[in-house]
Amino acid sequence: MRKAVGTHGTLHRVGDLQKRHDAQQTLPTLLCDGCNVPVRFVPEHSRPGVDRAPPLHLPAYLALNKGSGHLPGCRYNAPAHLQALLAAGADPEFLTTLDDGTHELRLLILQHALKRGSAGPTLLADAPLDGYLRTLSDLLTLQAMCEDDTLLAAQLTLRLGKKRVDWTNFLYWQERYDAAWERLGSASSELPMALLGTVRSHRTPQPDDPHGVTFLNCAPKYQHTGVTDRRDFYEVSVGHTDAAWLKSFPVGAEIVMFGLWRQGRSSTASRPHPTDPRRTITSVTHKLALRPSFARQLTLVE
Repeated sequence: MRKAVGTHGTLHRVGDLQKRHDAQQTLPTLLCDGCNVPVRFVPEHSRPGVDRAPPLHLPAYLALNKGSGHLPGCRYNAPAHLQALLAAGADPEFLTTLDDGTHELRLLILQHALKRGSAGPTLLADAPLDGYLRTLSDLLTLQAMCEDDTLLAAQLTLRLGKKRVDWTNFLYWQERYDAAWERLGSASSELPMALLGTVRSHRTPQPDDPHGVTFLNCAPKYQHTGVTDRRDFYEVSVGHTDAAWLKSFPVGAEIVMFGLWRQGRSSTASRPHPTDPRRTITSVTHKLALRPSFARQLTLVE
């Protein structure tokens, strides 16, 4: 959940609640904007890293109170929505039911289609492929609205050819952009992955640019490395010649981006320390890039 309502009907977004928390202001009593059950605000915080890794930054979010649940029909009732999606009659070659009642999503069909589609700028897909993309985007949007990543993992297995793909190697929040970048670096080819992000800006091409590609840029992950005076940034961008389409995702919007991602080149920049002239601050920027072929590869999370 990214927004809730107060008892007087005022809409409160996570970003605004975080600002009130930072200013030590009293937070309002919050209710789900879909079914009015009580919810609570969890401010952004850090969690210790594993195996001496840097601390993991966790963004602010809204959560149910312990022991409560969303009412039937609420758009945040994730288990009910998941069952509805799984029962909607998706192509069994793409989404199949296993003997234990769980399901398996086969990504190889999409991977081949995305490789074929990368040759051209069209955003249209034929009916079967559009159905596959719609099913996957619905599932990923549902996951983006959940408080954690256990729901889909318990009900849905991912498979790419003969290999089972762990959800942690497929779906990445902003705080895990570094893991996505590392995974791309260890692969021999482009990988189908999904990233969740917040639109930060749009960059239109220069008039003399022969490619005419507009870029949608997401808020990066900023990471302390444990090395004095070094900072790492992980930047995510989506490029396409259809500027109007990319700009239909406004600044501040949360989106799901799926496709064959590429690891861009890293760049290093240095600047003097603002208060100590004997020191130099080094910033290393790592880039993750997506060139989508079909409109359903980007989905707005509402």
